[in-house]
Amino acid sequence: MLLNIVRHLRATSEKPTSTDYEVIDALVPDRVSELLKGWTSPIIPQIQQAAFDPLLRQMRAGNPRQDFVALATAMNMIGLANPLLIEVGCGSGWNREVLACLWKRPFRYVGLDYSPGMTDLGKQRYPDTKFAVGDATCLPFQDGACDILLSGTVLMHLLGYQQAIWESCRLTRQWCIFHTVPVLQHRKTTILSKKAYSQPTIEVIFNERELYRLFEQNRLVVRKVIDSMPYNLESVLGEPTFNKTYLCQKIA
Repeated sequence: MLLNIVRHLRATSEKPTSTDYEVIDALVPDRVSELLKGWTSPIIPQIQQAAFDPLLRQMRAGNPRQDFVALATAMNMIGLANPLLIEVGCGSGWNREVLACLWKRPFRYVGLDYSPGMTDLGKQRYPDTKFAVGDATCLPFQDGACDILLSGTVLMHLLGYQQAIWESCRLTRQWCIFHTVPVLQHRKTTILSKKAYSQPTIEVIFNERELYRLFEQNRLVVRKVIDSMPYNLESVLGEPTFNKTYLCQKIA
């Protein structure tokens, strides 16, 4: 296993995290099944963490990446004292470290990820933090379990994103943060195949108007939109794309 990780680190060190984008016009079951396995690959957690470690060091040195700042900005706007935050799609839990460094206020954190390898690595790195394995479209928590539901760069990797938004609203008492969501303005919501850390996966690029309608259908009002890290797939989709972080408030 360690040898495989080293080989993949060498293979991916000189190219972007995501490559080989292709528009999927028809959801062929066998192909979709294969693409959905990508994030559960046992080699991805260590490879992904190796990509984030320099970013975390850079943050601690006083130069945080734009998406880290966007998350802290959203939390500042909420202003709750010692909130309980559940992050769906937490990876190894680095956003807990981001908030501790940039937000600098007390909070309680639970991380959930579809990949057992991700949560196992999280427990090793942050032994005082709670982690769980689960599916974003069927969250293993009761209604109103948290003050803030953080969808951490995961909506873009879900074919069942409509259900995931519904589950996010169900879980939170008041606030949802949909962090680092890729959007475009003209083309309809589009599904791509790609390789993430050299593993085949899917990616959803949302038409922003369609995304807003999904929020509204689930009783979520967008209170703030924050620019996240640049992400332009114009060469693939024929128009610019952007990453944004959406702070949404649940209404009765």
